[in-house]
Amino acid sequence: MLFVACPTSGYSSINIPEDMNTAVNINTADGMDATETIEIKADTVKADTSDVIVPALNRLIHADDYLLLTQGKETALNILSSLDNDVYGNREVPMVRNLLTSKHQTVSLHELKDYRRVRSIQVNNSGIFSYPYFTCRFKDSGGKMFFEKTTGSQRKSGYVYENTRETMVFLGGWSVNNDPQTTYNSPNSVAGMVYKIGTGKIIMLFVMSNQTFEIYELKK
Repeated sequence: MLFVACPTSGYSSINIPEDMNTAVNINTADGMDATETIEIKADTVKADTSDVIVPALNRLIHADDYLLLTQGKETALNILSSLDNDVYGNREVPMVRNLLTSKHQTVSLHELKDYRRVRSIQVNNSGIFSYPYFTCRFKDSGGKMFFEKTTGSQRKSGYVYENTRETMVFLGGWSVNNDPQTTYNSPNSVAGMVYKIGTGKIIMLFVMSNQTFEIYELKK
């Protein structure tokens, strides 16, 4: 799905053919049934990097987290693009961008249990800080899927909820070392989106309001 600038109706969302100079029919943004034929050029197209949250999860998500979830990828890519060339870990920019832009695959709660290794990639205006893999696990808890990073000094834990066929939502908290785990309704609350981006590879994306983000990269 892409957004196309239309002179008479603002931005309209449509499916774009591979040939970007093809004329297509669009529905105007005001919801009318009128259609219009325009020429699609590269400079009028914007990739759709936003996510949707299904209504069933709305009541669980804090208002402050909603945009960080639905616009998290776009925000993370903007943060990444704004890094100075001389920041720490700058050579890892292509790797992080690839994680953020890889095509999503369908994912199910059941298959999460196969993922037992996780590493953290943290990005802020000082650079990119990648850590080695540590152990983690997904388990059934109270009829829901629970995730926990079990080793390493910085640990997230919480519940993973089905969202769309290609996305899930993580709602939990963070703790340090062997301190007690925290919940989504605590001062240490964390919200993130979960994506399967390849065979045996899943990422969790946590975007913060202070223009930083963290990726959990998970492997089996």
